[in-house]
Amino acid sequence: MLRKYDVFLAVDYFNEQILFTAQSSGELTQKIIKAIEAGVLHNEGAVRMYRTSQDSFDAIQHLMSAYNLPFHEAARPKGKEYESQTINTVG
Repeated sequence: MLRKYDVFLAVDYFNEQILFTAQSSGELTQKIIKAIEAGVLHNEGAVRMYRTSQDSFDAIQHLMSAYNLPFHEAARPKGKEYESQTINTVG
């Protein structure tokens, strides 16, 4: 079970694109720090960090490239079970 969620992601602040991937949180943190020091991150280095499985990561990457979707759309859970159990909270 420990190895199931072994892909660490850094996504831009607006949840649109994957900036970095790593095999550990330490490796991901080092990539983020180096990018901040180099001044290559926008929004003063603000990123969102996620941890997922390799299968989910592959599916997200496929959806992003095949349909030109931003990360937050490609990573959103899908399927009948999910859709039937959620409530639309948008006004």
